[in-house]
Amino acid sequence: MTKRLTLVAVLVPLLGLLALVGRAEWSVRHGPVWTIPIDGFDPRDLLHGQYLQYQYRLRWRGQNTCGPHQDAWGEPHLVVGCCLCLVRDTPDGYDPFIRQVDCTIGPQECDGILQSKSVMPPLRHFVPEERATALEAALGSHQASIELSIDPKGEPAVRDLLLDRRPWRDVLGR
Repeated sequence: MTKRLTLVAVLVPLLGLLALVGRAEWSVRHGPVWTIPIDGFDPRDLLHGQYLQYQYRLRWRGQNTCGPHQDAWGEPHLVVGCCLCLVRDTPDGYDPFIRQVDCTIGPQECDGILQSKSVMPPLRHFVPEERATALEAALGSHQASIELSIDPKGEPAVRDLLLDRRPWRDVLGR
């Protein structure tokens, strides 16, 4: 009886963890795909060791209905607690129109909802150390973007770094 109880005590948390990982992986692979252009967070030093530090270059369109409408420079201001309403301009979801909205807005107004806090800079993307130098050189001559999918809670899952809308590994050669 004790062996069975021990086995159950070990298997139940393990199965729960596997279910969470499986659900997250399914969401990444089957959720709507968006590609959003990026800029370096610090233009003088895009790569920090094994990480590319970046910020999204959002294409604002429409009236923001959550939080302050603009910062001191007249740019839209991301607010924790608000969401971004993504509207497709192209069938593949490249460089969508974005406006900041209350997170309870219905999906009929937006093609995707993304939590504002999840896109606040600086963001980081892992880069293999042995490819960092070549990638840094390529970033100067190619338009970089991040391909992501959004889970049902509005959290992004980065799928890949793209250069000129192609996976960076294809651009640099495997």
